[in-house]
Formats: sequence, C-alpha cells, structure tokens
Amino acid sequence: MARLRIRLAKSGDCRALAEMRYQFRAETESATETKSRFVRRCTSWMKKRFRAGSCSWRCWVLDDGKEVLGHVCVQLFEKIPNPVNEPELHAYVTNFYVIPEMRNQGLGKRLLNKALSWCRARDTDAVILWPSAASKSFYRQRGFVAHSDIFELRHGALRARSRRQAKA
Repeated sequence: MARLRIRLAKSGDCRALAEMRYQFRAETESATETKSRFVRRCTSWMKKRFRAGSCSWRCWVLDDGKEVLGHVCVQLFEKIPNPVNEPELHAYVTNFYVIPEMRNQGLGKRLLNKALSWCRARDTDAVILWPSAASKSFYRQRGFVAHSDIFELRHGALRARSRRQAKA
C-alpha cells in the first residue's frame, strides 16, 4: 500500500472533494440536484473557501499520492468579545468523510486529530458538529458529548411556523 498522508487541501483537490461530498450526502438522502451540476457548484464554492490564506476555513485531505481518500473540514467562527476569561472562537467540524473501502483503519481518527489539534492551537472555546447516527459512537470515543443546552431551528420548521402565524 502507498504511504498515506494528511495535508491541507489544494485548489486541485476541490473537484474530487466535491464529488466525495455528493457521495457522502447521497449515502443518507436522495439527491435533488444532478451530480454534474452539484459538483460544478460545490467545486467553485470550495475553491473560494479552501484557498491558501483563507482565515476561517481549513480542509485536510487524506491521500495516497494518487487520489483523495478522505477529508475533514473546519470553519472557525468568532464569538462577540467577552469580558470574562473565555476563548472567543468556536469551530465547526463538517464534511468529514473517508471512502468506504478505507474505513475502520484508524484513518478517520487521524484526520479528526489533525483538525482538533488545529482548533486547540487557535484556542477555540468549543468544537461543534452534527453527527450522523452511525458516527455518534466515534465522536463519543473522542470526547464529544451531546449537550441539551443548544437550541436549533431548522429551515423547514421556520417556514411551517411562518405559515401558521400567517393563518392566525
């Protein structure tokens, strides 16, 4: 097997990353956009955000020298300045994916460790993510906990609520 490495994504990786994003999401839900259209749109989006010097986004890829085998993305977002001793950044882990044939070999753990190390070096207050049902135990084993103090309002619920209010 070729030597595997983890490195920052480059512009030339974005098409492969977009294709993997499509595969990742299509594994759990039916796609409503054609693959070709999505890949074009997502590649463009990634090229803008994963470029060298981008301050809020990072994407690390796992490759074997020939192809991208997995990746993890992190976005930093600021908190409003705080008068207490508390870091003023949060991190959002997203689009974490290892191709099916490379899973269960510790590669996801290596990718996540790379991302979390970067977050620690930036003194983030919290790292958040939305796990799939299948990945919850993976994250729990790495110290993530499910808190009950976070509220979420989904777009679909917001639309339904607006319609109910309009009728009232």
